[in-house]
Amino acid sequence: MSGIVLTFPILAGKVEAWRRFCQELSGSQLQMYLSSRRRLGITHERMALVETAFGASAVTTLVAPDMAHALGQIIVSHLPFEIWYRQQLQDLYGIILTGFEQFLPTMPSPDNQELLFEWTLISVDG
Repeated sequence: MSGIVLTFPILAGKVEAWRRFCQELSGSQLQMYLSSRRRLGITHERMALVETAFGASAVTTLVAPDMAHALGQIIVSHLPFEIWYRQQLQDLYGIILTGFEQFLPTMPSPDNQELLFEWTLISVDG
């Protein structure tokens, strides 16, 4: 399982629109959202609002067995939900994902990579 945390500044004056976007994901868009996430293999998604003196940011956490595939499909999918989702990202963050296809991995990570550090919490008791 792999995960990613994405932090995007919310455009000025768009915090309430961002809140409505989150409400739509759990309301009017819920069935499309669930279908999308199942298809992409995303097993966990969390969206949090962080407000500072410098402005508001959205912090999104995603977990999936193949994160590169999931993000890649969000970028290139022609399905209505992903098109809607990308439009929301553009409207709320000013991010246009078109063109990021070039960063999608074309082959799996090499098996000969050298792992230098890893940590896993085994138990909170011990």
